[in-house]
Amino acid sequence: MTADPDLYELPALPRPSPREVAAEIAAARAAAEATAPERTIIPEPVMPPLWPHPDSGTVRFPCALDCGWAHSENADADEIEPLRIPLGVSDEDLKRIFAERALRRAAAVQRRIEMAILDHFAAEHPGRRPPEREVWR
Repeated sequence: MTADPDLYELPALPRPSPREVAAEIAAARAAAEATAPERTIIPEPVMPPLWPHPDSGTVRFPCALDCGWAHSENADADEIEPLRIPLGVSDEDLKRIFAERALRRAAAVQRRIEMAILDHFAAEHPGRRPPEREVWR
């Protein structure tokens, strides 16, 4: 296997100055501080074990009251809508199509988890509301 001589002629990418890097970091910090946290009843998830464990891909959301119950979400088993991409679509439209699909799927998963938690609290902890926590998006 020989090295490709064309790769040696690639131009070097311009390096940002320290001032530009500092400005970018400051802008990112300001943007993060400007966003308000959201509140959710969804507890911190318990991440799944790695493959080839039988439960790999299954995220668990335990009851915030530590009663032993947990809602399980298997991302691999999620129903995925068919992907329809028109011929001749632009790059921007393609990005929009995938972003909209991801937002719809995330909203469906969030509703499913919230409904499971509310159903659990109604059945096992009547009269109590699930505690809320702050999340940053």
